[in-house]
Amino acid sequence: MDNELDLLLGTAIDSLVKLDILLLFHARPGSVSRPEEVARQVGHPETEVSQTLDQLSEAGLVERFVLGSGRHAVYGPSDEDRVRGIIAAIKERYDRDPSTRAGLVRDILRVPSEEPRPIDTS
Repeated sequence: MDNELDLLLGTAIDSLVKLDILLLFHARPGSVSRPEEVARQVGHPETEVSQTLDQLSEAGLVERFVLGSGRHAVYGPSDEDRVRGIIAAIKERYDRDPSTRAGLVRDILRVPSEEPRPIDTS
């Protein structure tokens, strides 16, 4: 699963917004939320969250449910065992320790690993 996880992190999960949404849904299996609710819970702008939810839905990582004759959409975690397993592995990797978390975020943002630099306060 590590190869599949690394591939997913290099392609479909390419932003912190996506990671935040997936971790939120992982923590709330069986729930559904409107984009504005998700935005409030993850602390990102609603327009960005709405676009991200659509992208995650297209990638098969979240479920999209249409209500009100197509006027409204709610989103929730995927029911697919393979997807749930991958998200659980991401969560485990994310929670393991601060350095693992930093590495995961670097992978998502494609930031090269480097020594921390002192903050310039001048």
